[in-house]
Amino acid sequence: MKETDRVVEAPNENKKPLALVPLTGVYLLSMLVTLSHLGDPFPFMGRLYEGDAAEHLIFADSILSLYLIMGILKRQRLTLWLLIGYNFLASCNGISNLLLLPVQHVMTATGTMVPDYHYRVNAFCVFVLFLLLNVFLYFNRNRFDNRSIYLW
Repeated sequence: MKETDRVVEAPNENKKPLALVPLTGVYLLSMLVTLSHLGDPFPFMGRLYEGDAAEHLIFADSILSLYLIMGILKRQRLTLWLLIGYNFLASCNGISNLLLLPVQHVMTATGTMVPDYHYRVNAFCVFVLFLLLNVFLYFNRNRFDNRSIYLW
């Protein structure tokens, strides 16, 4: 067989980039953790929402997370920018909760004992996690190659 007779295989267009698998897992886990708090008070932008308002916020966050997961699986370009915006909003939410929401208020509303140190470390870790996710998205932005604005 000569060198010129070789069959050149086309790259598989349907193959999902492996870098997006852990990203999908992170947002799926985030959605499941959010859903597990249905019925609990929900901290958002330095305020603690309770009752129907908290349930509506949790439901909206879960639906948005589901949309983002589907967009990651479809490698949608629009989803990339929505993810960056979502992460930025989540980072701002973490910092505002850290600065504006007293730990005693959270303990009273949830009925759990949360040491001040653990609450602050947790809020700061959430802030850093979402910033790191934005860095990861920025460096993997070329993997979102589907320019369609529709998921299906």
